[in-house]
Parts: sequence; structure tokens; C-alpha cells
Amino acid sequence: MFENIIGFLKKFNKKERKVANNSKEAAKERLHLVLMQDRANVSADFLELMKQEIIDVIKKYIDVDESAIDVRLTNKENADGTNGAPALYANIPILNIKNDARKINKKEEKQEESGNENTKNKKEEKENIEEKEEKLQQNNEEEKSNKKDKDKENEKIETKKEKQEEDNDKNTENKKEEKEGKKENKKEKVKTEE
Repeated sequence: MFENIIGFLKKFNKKERKVANNSKEAAKERLHLVLMQDRANVSADFLELMKQEIIDVIKKYIDVDESAIDVRLTNKENADGTNGAPALYANIPILNIKNDARKINKKEEKQEESGNENTKNKKEEKENIEEKEEKLQQNNEEEKSNKKDKDKENEKIETKKEKQEEDNDKNTENKKEEKEGKKENKKEKVKTEE
């Protein structure tokens, strides 16, 4: 009987050790979590908020088993076995992909296609506008060139007119001089005849 009590106490002591080891492991895990959160500058509330937002986004597209979701901050192990930078670990079991998500993908593809067509149309419009602007610029340059040519032509015409007027004036003067010369000749002839 005494042996039974000693056996019972030993079993009880082992259970205490197991509980102590389990609580030791749990405390160690909590300490690692706190250290990682501190190193990553992430609070437990922030981590929980981030987890919920990630789940909400994923739930838009797929059905998930929320009871089995595991999102936590862990340490990434380096090749040499030491702890590296903190990493976000997410294990999210997928139950089903929603049909709406598939429809959204099709809509996005259609929008992309129409967006590509719009982009193509805009490029064509831009090219057309650039062509029109180039033609307009060429026309303006041609008009300027034509105007210069017309101005030169008009200048030549003016110069010709001026020369003609000068020539006409000279001719008129010469004719006057000839008439005067003839009159004088007649006067002289008349004087010599008298």
C-alpha cells in the first residue's frame, strides 16, 4: 500500500513535470512571439487586424475554413540554422473558389481588352491629330513662302513701274526738249530767212 502511494506520488510528480515542461515550452513560444513582434515592430493587435483583413480579402474570392486558419509571425531560419528575419506565416485551407471570382476575372479580361482597344484608338487619334498639326504647319510655311514670293513679285512690279515712270518722265522731257529745240530751230530759220 505504501508502494501504491509512492507510485501515485511519482506519477503526480511526472505530471507536474510534464505540465511544467509544457508551460515552459508555451512561455518560450510566447517569448519568441513577443521578441519577433518587437523586432518587426508589430503589436499583437496589429497582427490580429492584419490577419482579419487578409482573411476578408481572400474570402471575396474563395470559401475558406475559418476555424482552421493559422496566421502567425515566425522567424525565418537561415541556412546555418540561426533565426533570421521575422516572416508572416499563413495557412488558410480553401474550401471552394467562388463563381463570382471567376466572373470578375472574365470582366477584368474584357475590361483589359476594351482598355487595349481604347488605348489603340487613343493612339490613332493622337497620330491623326499630330498629322493634322503637321499638315497645318506645312500649309502655314507654304503660305508664308508664297507670301514672301508675292511680296518679292510686287516689289519687282513696283520697281518696274517706277522705272517706267522715270523713263516716261525722261521721254516727256526729251520730247519737250525736242519741241523746244525745233521751235528754236524754226525761230533761227525764220531769223535767217529774214
